Amino acid sequence: MKVMGVDIVKGSPLSRTNPPLYSVIIIDDKGKIIYESIESPLKTIVRLVWEYEVSKIGIDNIYELASTKRDIAKIMALLPSNVSIYQVTLEENKFVNIYKQAMKIGIELGSKPKPIQTAYISALLALNDIGTPIKGVERRTRIIISRARSIGPGGSSANRFARGMRTAILCAVREIRRLLDEAALPYDVIFRRGNGGLDSAVFIVYTDSDTIRKIVKPFNGKDIRIAIKSEYSTVEFFEKESSRKPVIVGIDPGIEVGIAIVDLSLKNIFLISSRDLDKVNIINKVYSIGTPIAIATDKNPPPETVRKISSLVGIPLYIPSQSLSTEEKERLIDWLKKKGIEINLRTSHERDALAAALKFYKSFERKFIELERRIDELGLEVDIDELKLLLLKGKTINEIVEYAIEEHLENEVYHLEGIQTPSISTHSTDNLYSEKMKNLEDRIRELTKEREILKARIGELETRIKELEFELKFNSNGNCIDREIVKDRIVNELKENLKNIQNKVSYLTLELEQEKLKSRALYEILRKFITNEYLAIPRIRSLTEEEVRNIGKAIGLPKAILIESDNLDAEALRIVKDLNIAILTNSCSNEVRQIFLEIGIPIICNLPIQTAYEDIVIINVKEFEHALKEALKEIELYKKNKENRNRIDITKLLDIINEYRKIVWNT
Repeated sequence: MKVMGVDIVKGSPLSRTNPPLYSVIIIDDKGKIIYESIESPLKTIVRLVWEYEVSKIGIDNIYELASTKRDIAKIMALLPSNVSIYQVTLEENKFVNIYKQAMKIGIELGSKPKPIQTAYISALLALNDIGTPIKGVERRTRIIISRARSIGPGGSSANRFARGMRTAILCAVREIRRLLDEAALPYDVIFRRGNGGLDSAVFIVYTDSDTIRKIVKPFNGKDIRIAIKSEYSTVEFFEKESSRKPVIVGIDPGIEVGIAIVDLSLKNIFLISSRDLDKVNIINKVYSIGTPIAIATDKNPPPETVRKISSLVGIPLYIPSQSLSTEEKERLIDWLKKKGIEINLRTSHERDALAAALKFYKSFERKFIELERRIDELGLEVDIDELKLLLLKGKTINEIVEYAIEEHLENEVYHLEGIQTPSISTHSTDNLYSEKMKNLEDRIRELTKEREILKARIGELETRIKELEFELKFNSNGNCIDREIVKDRIVNELKENLKNIQNKVSYLTLELEQEKLKSRALYEILRKFITNEYLAIPRIRSLTEEEVRNIGKAIGLPKAILIESDNLDAEALRIVKDLNIAILTNSCSNEVRQIFLEIGIPIICNLPIQTAYEDIVIINVKEFEHALKEALKEIELYKKNKENRNRIDITKLLDIINEYRKIVWNT
């Protein structure tokens, strides 16, 4: 048997920014430590419970794990179902000091123990069944049937292996359904179909897991895995309210209710706003976090809802002298933030509730500070929140300090009482008799312990026998496979194979049609080449000397070249001009056209392309020749216009000279 002890070190389950860390101890049935950690998060605790197969968990305050019973239930659902949780400081609905509990197992505490020491003591107490067990309240249980192994890649053997597991899951589902029907238990079932059976299934049974385990056993076979998982909605246990932290509660009622719960050291602040909170829900929410010592409101006169809540729980209602203004509420929030306390206000209702609680706190702030100073000077290790509660109840600071000193001295007395003074022993008959009695009592305890171990072993063997009987039902799939199942599986396989073949045929038929179309197109192009209807010309990205020379080496002298960009090289233009090659392009800007006309290279813009390949395009011969003629005409026209412009310029110059001469002669 493995037992775990847990105690909080720092942080709070109420805080998202400062989550709790715990000291953890794991011991065996002899009390020997087999694992310890000074600081571990909650997720590590859950992992350790599974890893070390822990049977019991001891803790001095269950609310150190979570702030509400519902959240505690969620944590319990993550643990193995056979794990028992003990609140070791709770017995017969009464809180018992950890010092007194430690005395029951022979441990004397001289001062307040460290968290790691408290965790060890809690583990020992749980090992000896000291404390109150905490049970989850189950509303429903899940039975999960899944594959035992994953299906890897493979051929027919892998498919056959997968079909075997699906069939086994189908058999298990049928058997579990039969068992649940015989027990008349209400349930829902969700499953996912596969070829020849089921891939997985989940039964949601509306009863507790103990009832389920009497009917269905957890199972790990070669083909399937059956797991039983509890779903807890809350927990049941006895608690003492006075052991809970005193808190101030601010409430802002309305359609949407805002609640602020603040402890007396401002270390833990809980905020909530919801439209679904009535008076009972508000009270339950508050008591799940702490013991309220005052209800505060920001309104004067107070809302009727707040007055009724205060009356129901029987605690004082704090009413400000006048309703708090928005500015005053913001000042209170800023005052809190300046203390380095992080808060996340989601709504104005949470702000108003928190401001009301802080207003009440500030009315006692000076006295709180003075009390803390006096306690620090004395160096007393006491619960300061408990002392502040006495202050709120009307005690003076001097009375509270004396009370703290008295508590400290009582704790010291517990330590001193366990110290025995040395004495001289005499070998009398009474001493021999007492020694024999002690030996007999020790022997009886050993035999009793051995009997308990044997009883536990018998119980384990009986459970194992039942598990093997249950397992036997699923290891032989032939018992639950009838002809209809086999027929359905074969039909499904044949349908799947036929579907795959039909898809393959459709794909190949489509490819064949595409190839036929390509063949016809190529035949038509070839025929038009033979009849000189088509012409093939090279296609290049840009007109450079290297590209032009490569074309000449590859296919000889072409009639034209198609270029795709405006990048022009002077040497390439000279070669094209010398070889009388026309240029085709789809980018005919005025600048590019002007360059080609100036050099005298025919440029053809946007000529239709019949077919294009990687570096060759096919064009219509007649369209090309017509476009080429037009391009040559454009070049000739450009040259004539240029000559006329030059001639006109010379005539104008002669006229100016003659006019100048006339003027000179006349003078």
